[in-house]
Amino acid sequence: MNTVWRHVLLGMMLYSASLYSTNANAASIESLVMPGPVIEAHGEVEQECASCHSAFSQAQQNQLCLECHEEVAVDLDKRVGFHGIHPEPAQTECRSCHTEHKGRAADIVGLVPEGFDHDNTDFPLTGDHAAQPCASCHAQDKAFRDTERECASCHENDDPHRRNLGRQCGDCHEPSRWSLTSFDHNTTTDFRLNGAHSTLSCASCHVDQIFETTPDTCANCHALDDVHAGERGDQCQSCHTEKTWADSSFDHRAETDFALQGRHSDLSCAACHLSNMSLTTPPGSCAGCHSADDVHRGQRGTDCAECHSSSSWKTDFDHLASSGFALTGAHGELSCDQCHRGNLQDPLDTECEDCHASDDPHEGELVSCSSCHNDSSWTNRVRFDHEFTEFPLLGMHSVATCDQCHVSAAFHSAAQACADCHTPNDKHDGSLGTDCGQCHNPSGWALWSFDHTAQTGFVLDGAHQGLICSACHLQSAAHPLQIATSCISCHTNDDAHQGQFGNACERCHSTEAFTGARFD
Repeated sequence: MNTVWRHVLLGMMLYSASLYSTNANAASIESLVMPGPVIEAHGEVEQECASCHSAFSQAQQNQLCLECHEEVAVDLDKRVGFHGIHPEPAQTECRSCHTEHKGRAADIVGLVPEGFDHDNTDFPLTGDHAAQPCASCHAQDKAFRDTERECASCHENDDPHRRNLGRQCGDCHEPSRWSLTSFDHNTTTDFRLNGAHSTLSCASCHVDQIFETTPDTCANCHALDDVHAGERGDQCQSCHTEKTWADSSFDHRAETDFALQGRHSDLSCAACHLSNMSLTTPPGSCAGCHSADDVHRGQRGTDCAECHSSSSWKTDFDHLASSGFALTGAHGELSCDQCHRGNLQDPLDTECEDCHASDDPHEGELVSCSSCHNDSSWTNRVRFDHEFTEFPLLGMHSVATCDQCHVSAAFHSAAQACADCHTPNDKHDGSLGTDCGQCHNPSGWALWSFDHTAQTGFVLDGAHQGLICSACHLQSAAHPLQIATSCISCHTNDDAHQGQFGNACERCHSTEAFTGARFD
């Protein structure tokens, strides 16, 4: 039955062909059995079935596809691109993926971007590329296979080198992140980045992204840092290292015979080497550099090391050992020229008054300054023992200040008599003389004691006993006190006899009362 039907079908096809044979635009017999329209891109060959189909030979169909799609044929031949890398490309027929005759608008590619395995291409998505959307690399109006694969194509705006390093970005940059570079300056170039160079940015040396002609000598890069102004030549490495430009490996002792010790080791080169670090040798003596610091103005000669050291310009001179005069107390803080006004070699007198004559308030009356003053301070903590003078300080005198008695610093001029100081306190107005000590004592001016009988030989009894001193002592008296002791000397005005009975009043009168005389 199958044979019969095949013959019938063949007859019908031959009959139909004969009906249209006279028409030049008549469709071929294959077009009569075409399952559906082809896509828009194949529309112009739709009536030429032989362009894509070989009658009664499916094996030739792939070859016909590749004759038209030449770029795919090249990929398959060279095993590149998606079609060349796809698993078992030689055993895959085009129609297994690209099915035609589904209409003009049919999608015969069938690409699903979300599920596409980019590992089947020449550009596997690694690193940061895997997270990018397709549209970030594949333009909408451009075939996927025509997308640029070089880094520079996409990263042109990110290239800080402005193409001065070419287009082989992958030599330095990693797909994991554009900012991560793997460029090894030490192995890729002839200039190793050691010391401080290893922490520099590229632009520090490669100005304006120029790499080919970058200088590789110290002098070319560090000309502005050269304190020698080129006068030491261009072999900077003979003194400087890559660790830091400021540190110098120059051995000053070995090269110059002048060891940098003490404070000299902290000095900058320019502190001694003036005129832009010229090769002119600085003076090697202390005086050659420190003449401006020489407070002696050359009076001590040029051998500064006798007193000064390299640890400090401040002198460590042993004044006691050299002069026999110890600089203790306030003397230790003085500068040399405060005592040595002339030539420092000239010996000085060492007595206090030799230096402190202008500070002596005693006007030279006191010979030994050290008996009161000390070298800690000329004015403070003055010590003096008044017991060793002619006037020991007893009683209230011991708490009095010096200036209460010594009006001036000429201490020897101070008077020693009580009356010299206590005249304003003398209620007797001098009538009892100047020997105040007969009654008063240093314990207190008001604490006086006087025995009239014992001290004068004149007994105060009777009416005399109640009298005040001024009742008898009427006028100032010189020292020693002398006053008449006869009755008539005081009672002349009371003598009713007007002197007719003589001066021996006591023959009739008594000290009990001048009146009421008794006479035998």
